[in-house]
Amino acid sequence: MSMSEDDAETVRRIYDHLNRGDVDRVVSLCDEEIVVEMTERVFNPDVYRGHDGLRRFYEGVADAWESYHWTVEETRIAGDSVVAMLHCEGQSREGGPAVDWRVAWLWKFREGRPVFAHFYRARANALEAAGLRE
Repeated sequence: MSMSEDDAETVRRIYDHLNRGDVDRVVSLCDEEIVVEMTERVFNPDVYRGHDGLRRFYEGVADAWESYHWTVEETRIAGDSVVAMLHCEGQSREGGPAVDWRVAWLWKFREGRPVFAHFYRARANALEAAGLRE
């Protein structure tokens, strides 16, 4: 496997761990200085920094959602970046409508570890940010 394929596999493993609620395994895969940019999120837009930020991100998901599942449908590689095309399904704890949407995350790597992740509501925007096209 090439380094980029390894990076794509790391991204898939991160979502597998999130789906199991194993945030410690997510933290173990990520650089200590990781930045998770969630400013495009409709509710509670935020930026999460470092391993404590990752834990805070997951706590927010667990607090807001009765269930939430990330399915990686495709990954696209561009240099030190991986765009993960996701199908997300969730049920709110507040009893609102379920979500069922397709989004993307752009992950940037340094020395085989994620250092940056950015959530995009529109997949095309994530691809564009990575210098890719649909």
